[in-house]
Amino acid sequence: MQTTVVQTSLGPIPLWAPAGALASARPVVLVITGAWAEPADMIKTPAVVGPGWDAAVMRLPGNGTPALAETSIAAWSRAVGELVEATFARRPVVLVGLSIGALVALGVRSPLVRRVVAIEPPLVMEKLWPMARALEARWRDDPAGRPMIEAVFGVTGAAREPRSYFGLFDGAPPADVILGEVALNPERRLERFPSFVDEPERAWLAARPGVTVHVAPGAGHNVHVFAQDMLRQVLLGALDKALPTAEP
Repeated sequence: MQTTVVQTSLGPIPLWAPAGALASARPVVLVITGAWAEPADMIKTPAVVGPGWDAAVMRLPGNGTPALAETSIAAWSRAVGELVEATFARRPVVLVGLSIGALVALGVRSPLVRRVVAIEPPLVMEKLWPMARALEARWRDDPAGRPMIEAVFGVTGAAREPRSYFGLFDGAPPADVILGEVALNPERRLERFPSFVDEPERAWLAARPGVTVHVAPGAGHNVHVFAQDMLRQVLLGALDKALPTAEP
């Protein structure tokens, strides 16, 4: 994988992609990983979608990458939209987002983006009890990360401000939303994260025009780790739907 830095009006965004992927004419998948994602997350996407599609991966601003001039889902979505227009001109694009990256993908507005695959987008931040202590600790121990924790999660130390992201679906492209099967509530001891999307939000998504909800059996929030086969199936199906059907 090669690293290419794309300049936007809010600052630079690094992309990781195989040699030649950014310069080809093939349709392209852009993956946006989640908060504090590991560098290797989703790095095998080019092998999954090839040879008909190219793929590139980006991490959220500030996650081992430069912070942008503004810190918010809206600002990051705007910057990614600029990146798409500058880097993938005249190419069909499918955005794949994980967790916070899914929120960013849903907020991108570009005619090049044909479809979004949103994996576990947390729509109501004050419901994220599994992350509450970790977010407080990160806010306390990582001053550089505070702007993101405050702006995106609404957490300032032990204080909480409401944050919800339903409006990202207004004007969004068609979306496949993948949710983990393991319920968020009630609060209980678990070995790994449950889904971050509660039952009322699941019902809202299921009723939303243009949204197809998929539930990953046995998985919680980290669908890309614990439901890889299903994720691959949904992703490949989304790519098929993103391109116009050939005339007989």
